[in-house]
Amino acid sequence: MKYGVHFSHLALLDFEAIIEYYYNLSPKTASKYYHEILKATTRLRSFPAIGRIVPEFEEDYIDKYREIIFENYRIIYRFEGTTNNIIRIIDSRRLLTLDFVKTVR
Repeated sequence: MKYGVHFSHLALLDFEAIIEYYYNLSPKTASKYYHEILKATTRLRSFPAIGRIVPEFEEDYIDKYREIIFENYRIIYRFEGTTNNIIRIIDSRRLLTLDFVKTVR
């Protein structure tokens, strides 16, 4: 079965900012990040549980948020029904709180 992948508005803004940042450094690097991040999210179409549970939420038994790591970015998503909702794409050095992902729709 194939599952859908939907990017939240904030995830799209995150993605755009990442590509823009790397494009200013090197268009080739920006292209690499663009394709690899899309490739990582496309895998969710076949394997929605491929990501690990977000470690910051594990202690509170919140297992509905998962993440895929690509280089130094965390692709945070939530599987709902037949859709993987990409919530945010953030730098892995950034501290993640539940409020950061709960407000995204």
